[in-house]
Amino acid sequence: MMDGVAYLIKMKYKTDKIGQNISSEEKRKIYVSERALTRTEYFKAGQNGMNPRIMLTTAAVNYSGESVIEYENMRYGIYRTYHKFDSDEIELYLHKQAGT
Repeated sequence: MMDGVAYLIKMKYKTDKIGQNISSEEKRKIYVSERALTRTEYFKAGQNGMNPRIMLTTAAVNYSGESVIEYENMRYGIYRTYHKFDSDEIELYLHKQAGT
């Protein structure tokens, strides 16, 4: 059961009249469930310089390769995903990174 709301953020780029790239964000609302991270996940992610925070699950059709997500008024980077092949869910592993 999905009991939370998150927003996947995709960056869009447009060229203005003088050739400069102008960026804008496109937010898409999805329903998620929060799950606990394992000790192993904390350890492995920490070894790779990540600061793991949360794991969210959502329907796999919701995710289109975005790298930033907003959850509970905080921005996180998505550093890893895992598609559960025995179900229609995907796990999104989030970390706090500079600039998000």
